[in-house]
Amino acid sequence: MSLESNYIDIHSHILPGVDDGPDTMEQTIEMLKMAEREHITSIIATPHYEPGGDNPTVECLKDIMNKVCQEAHRINKGFRLYLGNEISYSESVIDLLKSGEALTLAGSRYVLIEFIYGSSFRSMCQGINKLIYHGYIPILAHVERYYHIHKKPDKIEELINMGCYIQMNCGSIMGGFMNLEASYNRKLIKRGLVHFIGSDCHSDRIRVPIMQTAAKHLLRKSDDETVRKIFSENTAKVIENIYI
Repeated sequence: MSLESNYIDIHSHILPGVDDGPDTMEQTIEMLKMAEREHITSIIATPHYEPGGDNPTVECLKDIMNKVCQEAHRINKGFRLYLGNEISYSESVIDLLKSGEALTLAGSRYVLIEFIYGSSFRSMCQGINKLIYHGYIPILAHVERYYHIHKKPDKIEELINMGCYIQMNCGSIMGGFMNLEASYNRKLIKRGLVHFIGSDCHSDRIRVPIMQTAAKHLLRKSDDETVRKIFSENTAKVIENIYI
């Protein structure tokens, strides 16, 4: 995989003033500049959606997205931005998706879903099954954070066999041999238990939009084909709305 590839970030909090991401457009612009340096040319903005919470309307998000797109094209005319949500799972999620109040990724059938970090494995399975039954393709956000599947690759494999795809954050694979968490996360990738790497960026200072840096780091530990799939090929299929 060429480190000069154009990366697609399917998990980002880049829209200003809508969640715990950047507060201002100025911060968003700095994040976009960082993304360009990291060869990220396509970004799906995934502001948090909390069922029953005080969420921005889709119309509000689209308006902010249009303004961000204008700034992005000033930086690089090749930038492509799409809209979605990172959705906290609840029993109402199907109704919210069907009504369009909560958003899939880039208008596809892929849904970026997160659970409460202490959720039981059974409740995660039930939620993922429900999404699949109703025709959605679930992507489990930041797999490395959930207590009941942490360091239990057999359970992650069970989720995959159900039809769930797995996303991991760039920052979670960084670190040397002595970083035991990063080392374990890279082992999950080697075992084929991760389908996407996303930045999950939130600001221009902490949790910044990196992808090329993470890909370069992973190439020292993994094979070219694996890195190409999780950083490029699979992410493109989300936007194209086709199965991996």
